[in-house]
Amino acid sequence: MKQFLNLLCLAASLALAGAARADGAAVAAHQAIAGVSPEPILEGAGLKTPEELESFVDGVMAAHLKAQKTPGATFVVVKDGKIFFAKGYGYADVEKRVKVDPAKTLFRNGSVSKLFTWTALMQLVEQGKVKLDEDVNTYVTQFKVPDTYPGQPITVRNLFTHTEGFEDNSLGWLIVDKAERVETLDGGLANHIPKRVHPPTTDFNTGDNSSYSNWGAALAGLIVQDVSGMPFDDYIEENIFAPLDMKDSTFRQPVPPALAGQLAGGYEIENGVTKRKDFEFVNIWPAGSMSVSATDMGKFMIAHLNGGPPLLKPETAALMHARNMSPSPYLNGTGFGFYENWINGRRLICHAGDLQYFHSDLCLLPEEKVGIFVSYNAAATLGFSARGDLFDAFLDHYYPAKVPQLKAPDGFNDRMANYAGTYRMNRHSWTHAEKVFALGAVAKVAPTDHDTVIMAFGPLAGEFVEVKPDVFRKVDGSQMFAITTAADGKRYLLDPLGVPFIGAYKLGALENPQVLGLVAAFALLCFIVAIVSAIRHWKADGAGPVAARRARRVAALNAVMNLAVSATLGLGIAMLIKAPSGEYPVAIRVACMLAVLTIPLTVALLGFAAVSWKNKWWTGYGRVQYTVIALASVAFLLLLNYTNLVGVG
Repeated sequence: MKQFLNLLCLAASLALAGAARADGAAVAAHQAIAGVSPEPILEGAGLKTPEELESFVDGVMAAHLKAQKTPGATFVVVKDGKIFFAKGYGYADVEKRVKVDPAKTLFRNGSVSKLFTWTALMQLVEQGKVKLDEDVNTYVTQFKVPDTYPGQPITVRNLFTHTEGFEDNSLGWLIVDKAERVETLDGGLANHIPKRVHPPTTDFNTGDNSSYSNWGAALAGLIVQDVSGMPFDDYIEENIFAPLDMKDSTFRQPVPPALAGQLAGGYEIENGVTKRKDFEFVNIWPAGSMSVSATDMGKFMIAHLNGGPPLLKPETAALMHARNMSPSPYLNGTGFGFYENWINGRRLICHAGDLQYFHSDLCLLPEEKVGIFVSYNAAATLGFSARGDLFDAFLDHYYPAKVPQLKAPDGFNDRMANYAGTYRMNRHSWTHAEKVFALGAVAKVAPTDHDTVIMAFGPLAGEFVEVKPDVFRKVDGSQMFAITTAADGKRYLLDPLGVPFIGAYKLGALENPQVLGLVAAFALLCFIVAIVSAIRHWKADGAGPVAARRARRVAALNAVMNLAVSATLGLGIAMLIKAPSGEYPVAIRVACMLAVLTIPLTVALLGFAAVSWKNKWWTGYGRVQYTVIALASVAFLLLLNYTNLVGVG
């Protein structure tokens, strides 16, 4: 009877989701592929005893703390409404040798905080105070999200599923190094409204333009604040922390004095030395400022695994957990805040979180009534990979699957051209100089010599086989991705990272980062040649035509300006690497202003190049050299403009 009632609640919630849709279209359910999708091994699966789990996790953590030099971690597993196992590993304070206590030590959980913000917003949806398909401007009182696409407002549903169409900007303001730089919630959002670079999604069976948005999640927090009439922090404490008795949790920055002594430090390895870093302030804090103990997080997971009470009604929690955006029926989908991960034939709903020095992950296995949370207080190269290794090991050990062997389909090579190429993540800045940092954020799809493809994003790479037209599965695992053609004719890579609302679009040949790098390198070489040539011919040019002399010197001046742009830009990037939460570097703004000055110089170069051929200045080689320098200057200026480095800043 209990199972029947649960199914009835889920069916009702899915019907509610369809009824609430503005366009009435249903969201496609996930579909396994016979003979392709991993088949869960049921015999012997599941957790055994806390002692056995401790032995297993101890082994994994020992490897992380030693091999990856991870300072510390906190870990908790819940099962059937109780804390099944919780343990701290390593140190919360390396210098003072303070060990991690899962019941008391607070770790910064980054974007896992969003699950609390989304839960709060779902409470207001449940109360009828917020409607899923209503324009967000209905609820925000301090400012309005610009009407970029008239008649296509951003809805609350778009916020939940990261389908608002926003670009992503963060440098210099999202994470800051001082409390005085943290703005008010409404002020921080109003001062950093991202451009809408795509219309908001209304068809939730496509993930083409979905793009993870911290700003959108924080806007959800502002809606909670405005609709409830309570400051966001107060609302969370009264309506989520208090009902769950979460006494070792806070969104406040810095943490309240009563909890300050329990906060773990974040660490980075510098020259082989583990060094504690300063507290990271999240400027729009509903998106990621939370500090929490592992056992407190366990209480939150238990509430969701138990169907919502005391936070949500069962039908509301079921709607929040359900598949509400489906980029492909064969891939992971998105709930309201949670996102799916289909691993070993089982459905997990998850959310990861990252600050510079903390890396966390939370996953629920609803069918098994099991939840896992882990957080590391280590820099990106350490904690980021460690959590993935831990979850993979946990699932393979306790919830294994038979992974069918795959055979490449006949004729795949004939279709390879449809897939091969370089794809840039949707999530990047489109209109600010920050776009330069997205040049290398690409996934590459390349053929092998045995009818498979390699899909790689940075150090993450795997071999995949096509299992349905445009759909691929990893040869030795559960991961899947798809490549689709949108209505605009562009090709998109769906779910390349196992996070369904982070897709990628295929780049044209001239957008390829390798091509752009070669253009930049060749242009810089030409600038050096221009300067050397002007110096070598300084005296000889004095005896020639005045215009020819000016032409060579304008080329040298343009070269100096472009080298100055490159140097100041490099300085700005170095400053960001050294202090990622510091002020936006003035050097980058200076580079953008200097780039403006190269526009008339570049135009002059083109004119002089044409006149040099007409009047036969210099030797034939000299005219060719000058023309190449002029064209290289044009290409470099176009490259700067492509990355918004001409006057934008």
